[in-house]
Amino acid sequence: MKTNMYTHIKTFLILFALIVQWHEGKSVSNGSNLSFSINCPPNVYVSCKDEIWNLSMYGNATYSVGYHTYSAGSPVVKYYLNSCNAGYITRTWTVEDPYWQWQSCTQTIYVSSGGQGGPVIEWPEDINLTGCNPETNPYKLPAPNNYPRWNDSECSMLGKSYSDMLFTVNSQCKKIMRTWKILDWCNYSPSAGYGIYTKVQFIYIINSTPPAITCPAEITVNATNCKNGVLVAQSLYVDPSVCGGDFVITNNSPYATSKGNNISGTYPVGTTKVTYSVKYGCNDFKTCTTNVVVKNASKPTPYCTWQLSTALMGVDTDNDGKVDDGMVEIWAKDLDKGSFSSCGYGPLKYSFGKDVTKTSKVFTCENIGKNLVEMWVTDTKGAQNYCLVELYIQNNGANIPDCHSTPVTPVDPVYSQKGNVLTLTDTPVKGADITLKYKDPVITYTSTFDTTETLQLDSFINLSGYKLYRYVLVKKITEHRDSTLTFITRKVKTDANGKYLIDSIVVHNKAVTISATYTDDVRKNIDNKDVELLTKFLLGEVTFSSYHQYLASDINEDGKIDIADQNILMSFVTGQTSTLPGSHQWYLLDKKATFAKPEDVLTGPLPFNVYLDSIKLINPAVDFIAIKKGNISIDPNSLLNANLENRTTVLSQDIVKAYPNPFIDQIQFSLNTSHEGQARLYLYNSNGQEIRNMSFAVAKGDNEINVGLNDDIYGLVMYRWAIGDKQYSGILSKIK
Repeated sequence: MKTNMYTHIKTFLILFALIVQWHEGKSVSNGSNLSFSINCPPNVYVSCKDEIWNLSMYGNATYSVGYHTYSAGSPVVKYYLNSCNAGYITRTWTVEDPYWQWQSCTQTIYVSSGGQGGPVIEWPEDINLTGCNPETNPYKLPAPNNYPRWNDSECSMLGKSYSDMLFTVNSQCKKIMRTWKILDWCNYSPSAGYGIYTKVQFIYIINSTPPAITCPAEITVNATNCKNGVLVAQSLYVDPSVCGGDFVITNNSPYATSKGNNISGTYPVGTTKVTYSVKYGCNDFKTCTTNVVVKNASKPTPYCTWQLSTALMGVDTDNDGKVDDGMVEIWAKDLDKGSFSSCGYGPLKYSFGKDVTKTSKVFTCENIGKNLVEMWVTDTKGAQNYCLVELYIQNNGANIPDCHSTPVTPVDPVYSQKGNVLTLTDTPVKGADITLKYKDPVITYTSTFDTTETLQLDSFINLSGYKLYRYVLVKKITEHRDSTLTFITRKVKTDANGKYLIDSIVVHNKAVTISATYTDDVRKNIDNKDVELLTKFLLGEVTFSSYHQYLASDINEDGKIDIADQNILMSFVTGQTSTLPGSHQWYLLDKKATFAKPEDVLTGPLPFNVYLDSIKLINPAVDFIAIKKGNISIDPNSLLNANLENRTTVLSQDIVKAYPNPFIDQIQFSLNTSHEGQARLYLYNSNGQEIRNMSFAVAKGDNEINVGLNDDIYGLVMYRWAIGDKQYSGILSKIK
């Protein structure tokens, strides 16, 4: 049998061991008493944070032969760890004993994943972002506002995630609540909640660009009831935000019907400062202020003598004992016939003209004949109004020589057109716009000339008989004619006497149309008398004999007169509305126009235009009659008595008086009667429905009876008193 090298080495080692024991005085017999052992280091429990790669620090194995110990060499190491470096490690040593048997031992190192404390995390900070839709992706935000950070650990496997909750205040103000979660995969316990870390980050999205707003510096309205005026304002408009959506607009007006972007409401006389507030961004505000100025437009009511005649007194201007001139001084107060202020702003001042110091006026021979003068009344608040007086100055008993009016010869330019604009009472309308328009265009021709010069070859024979050539300059003129179509329109305004004159009319052989328009204070000469008259018409108590009043009564311009017109006019007079509907405030119609029946004016075409075939050298005047919608009683100097037919037998209201009128909640009746006993009061609304029926005890003579009406009744109220066998009626206006 062959003996290999390994066998020789083992034999040598055994012999060497026997020799050693022999020297030590021990007996060995066939090696049966040679001891052998392998010694492993103990098992170890460590953390993943401890050293798990250089394992010699946890001990090494040895083996002993007899009394001698030797290193077991390098072990075979095997790792049984998971991704979190937790598990166990084995170290196995293998040694062959003297008897050719392999001996081994194993050390186990148990590695746990639990460390001391959690990871150190740097959480993202809160951030403010500007704009409408800025980038909120955390990986596109700057540090330290983007995402969490931490130091890597051998014992941990960390992962992050986030979720967003968006809270929208408005299009310019939003908040994102971003919840970050970091999970330690190695230490996470769903039941105990260990190994997961949470932090909330707030991201604010704000558009801080203020809106552009503009407020009117001042809004002016008129009060016609001496107390307040109704403001119908435009809503404040602000362009929508660049982020989309409208801004929230509020106002602080105590009189506005709403607190939003419209300040319409009923304001007292005086100045009210109103502030608009526009909310933008996250609770930022921009403001602007406007003043609402309510002016007392209640003018005093003038009543004056319609006509007055007076004679001049003789005057000796050169002291020669002979009368050579005449004069008379008239005081404006002498023309008054009971003017008053509806607001009680007295005493009134009387003057000739707006200047309150011109309380009198001197008339002389130059004023002989008819003089149209204005008697002005002015209240203590400075409001003014006037009425017209025809003052006839006469040279009677004084027999003043050469005292007569100087005739004024009107001078009209050649080819002109004139006329008048007057109301039904012949009151002149100043400032009316008169338009003369040609029916067809006027053709005008213009000529232009082009001049060209060219060289032409010419020949001639000189005195010697030779033919010679030369160039001569030839001028050529060409005419070009162009025609232009022009629609010619002329515009003028009436003067203080309601007269107009369109002069220097060059084109006079063409057909023209003439029309007139006019506007003034919408409330002038429209009051409770008009409401009362319209109501009586609807109740059949009166009829209109003039087409002018039919036209003035069609308030909504629907071609008929009904309760809708009465309600609209009532709301306007009581200040609930500031304008009347429709496209006309005034109707300026051809004065010569007629209608078969007055009511035909409501359905037939209105004669706004006067047609002329041409402008003649001496042309008849073209006059217009001015009718104001709503002015049914035709103020001033009403023609009510002349144009109305009374169909009722109601007695004079001198026996029954009611005041104040209009009223708010209390009305006082003053009764003067010869009856003693019970009197019954009936109240009706504008539809003729009975709303009250009350009985009162009255005595002979004067009686004062106070009646209250609650807030659910307002507008036009008609009353009827039954006192004995007599009936008395009238109309009241109840305002809010």
